[in-house]
Amino acid sequence: MSLLELFLFFFKISSVTFGGGIVILGIVQLEQEKRRDIDDEAFADMVSLAASAPGPIAVSIAWLMGRHYKGLAGSLAAVAGAVLPPFLIILILSPYIIKYSNAPAVRGFFAGVLAGTGAIISVVIFDNVKGALWGKWWNLVPYLFVVSMIGVFHLHPLLVMAAAIALQYLHGRICAE
Repeated sequence: MSLLELFLFFFKISSVTFGGGIVILGIVQLEQEKRRDIDDEAFADMVSLAASAPGPIAVSIAWLMGRHYKGLAGSLAAVAGAVLPPFLIILILSPYIIKYSNAPAVRGFFAGVLAGTGAIISVVIFDNVKGALWGKWWNLVPYLFVVSMIGVFHLHPLLVMAAAIALQYLHGRICAE
């Protein structure tokens, strides 16, 4: 992908997507499945990293995909494409949305957006969890560890996440030997 193609790829997706980063991630994933120029494992790694990085997931996936294709310049082009549409839409439409927020048509529109967004988020989460757990049984261990430590033992989530990352790292080191 060229720099312009990266910019337009994310600009197009970000322009027509409501619901935030998870929805944008879902559309990016669908588009990537059509393109097939990043293998599934590399894309799954990008999704995992984007989801765990601080900040908006749409910006993270744009950065990582841009970097994959064109390095730093690709990252900047992709992030600009992902960020520019919502910025412009909010800048232009916010006075009207605030003024007409109680109008039945506006409320109906946002109710429809909410329903569609929920469906897309559900599909993305299901596909990613299925992909992560479908392989080896070990992929289930960190998930169960985190859920049990937070839910059963009421430990602080940051402490539990650090321990889960350490567990995954140790498992990788042991399997590499």
